[in-house]
Amino acid sequence: MDKVHVIVNPVSAKGQTGKRWEHIREVIKTYFREFRYIFTEKPKQATEISRELLHEGYDFIIGVGGDGTLNEIASGFFKPATTEIINEDACLGMIPSGTGSDFVRFMKIPRDLRKSIEWLKNAQKQKMDIGMITSAGDGINREQKFFINVADFGLGAEVVKRISSVPSLQRGPLSYYQGFISTLLRYSSKWFRIVVDDNETLEGNFLIGAIANGGIFGGGMIIAPDAQINDGYFDVVLIEDMNKMEVIWNSRRLYTGTINKHSKVRTIRAKKVSILSRGGVPIEYDGEAGGVLPAEFAILPQAISLRIR
Repeated sequence: MDKVHVIVNPVSAKGQTGKRWEHIREVIKTYFREFRYIFTEKPKQATEISRELLHEGYDFIIGVGGDGTLNEIASGFFKPATTEIINEDACLGMIPSGTGSDFVRFMKIPRDLRKSIEWLKNAQKQKMDIGMITSAGDGINREQKFFINVADFGLGAEVVKRISSVPSLQRGPLSYYQGFISTLLRYSSKWFRIVVDDNETLEGNFLIGAIANGGIFGGGMIIAPDAQINDGYFDVVLIEDMNKMEVIWNSRRLYTGTINKHSKVRTIRAKKVSILSRGGVPIEYDGEAGGVLPAEFAILPQAISLRIR
């Protein structure tokens, strides 16, 4: 029998998660008779909590929040500064209660509260890949971060950097798209040197580069429609330089899952990608600002278990 613990991000869903918690808890109790729960109080705390719970013997950690909450919990499955898993038998689950929830959307987890919990109760435990970013950090110590969904550099990361000043209670798909347009008006494509699996090298100006484990980012943008979370590969999506009107016109392709059909879009399957640029180009991962280039992105195949159907 699973030993269940729930980690709740009360400020997710623009603060509605905390307000609705008593109702959420009662619904959880109808499917999981025994569980404990804890609220997070600050960013990145879910990673610390997840790690402590796994050491205490909990083997089913359920997050209540959005993609950021899921990322933090998943990161806690690893021992600090390593790729070593604390408990190989432990698994992760998610009750969606976020604004973006792109990974939730990609995995087709029901957004309805009762359906999502019933889905979790009956879902099977399956292994999933995790992405790892290794970057310069503070310039002295190398920094290691994990992502479950999509990491990117270029325009998308600039958008996340721009909207990071927007209070979390005001963020959502609309604020991301507004940030996308306002950032685009001031943005120019950057030069990148991209090394794929220590073999193929690409150089040139690109508008967006996405390292995709999942397929959706930016509040519903389908950047990698063919991505799979358990195939041992990233879908590396590179969008070449476009003029601003061309970007706006083709942005609809990001919502219809046809961006990969455009002649200026290239998708490469890879296990490792090293990226160099000039001038401290930012990175984002799972909707969070994540330092600057240069960086290496590596897939950790079948790293942790997720309750999915």
